[in-house]
Amino acid sequence: MLQTAEPEKSRRTKADRTRARLIEVAKRLYQEHGSAHVTVRRIAAAARIEAGSIYYHFASRDEIMRAVLESGIEEARGEVMQAIAVAGPHSVPLARLRAALGAHLKFTLRAHFSSRLRSIRRLPKKLRDRHMQQEREYAAIFAGLLEEARKKGQLRGGFDLSVVRMLMLGALTWVAEWYDPEKPMTPDDVADEMMRLLTGGIAK
Repeated sequence: MLQTAEPEKSRRTKADRTRARLIEVAKRLYQEHGSAHVTVRRIAAAARIEAGSIYYHFASRDEIMRAVLESGIEEARGEVMQAIAVAGPHSVPLARLRAALGAHLKFTLRAHFSSRLRSIRRLPKKLRDRHMQQEREYAAIFAGLLEEARKKGQLRGGFDLSVVRMLMLGALTWVAEWYDPEKPMTPDDVADEMMRLLTGGIAK
């Protein structure tokens, strides 16, 4: 029994490593060339495996795309949760929100995360729905912080917090489309501007 189980465990471990490598390779190619121009054959060539072998790990090109998108969400979630933890459980909700927004923005800039929005629209509905559930769980982190700030009296009344959250995350996600790292403004500066808009507004 033990002699049979050990090789099976090794095969699973190798398969997991190969799957993870394929996701990373696909992610890099999508960032460099755009998902519409990346084929299964191209991913296989970059990963140095036979094209047919990819189908051992993924049923289709769309499945690879879904895995890349989900990997990105998991990475973003981990970095956002770490930033919230660093801010501290006893910090005010808006301080934790600022930390979360900063982490979201930095991940977006590093991972070209805004491009995922175009990729999502190309997924078949079944895969898109599965991914959007993961998106909603990620967005719930920010929704929870906004709601906590409201309960603590840190927000003015009369706002639909679901709209505020979508505008907030949408704006920061698309920073990657215009941000220039060669200019003086840092990602933290951009996150601070977002917080100033949220807490004070720009109209007199």
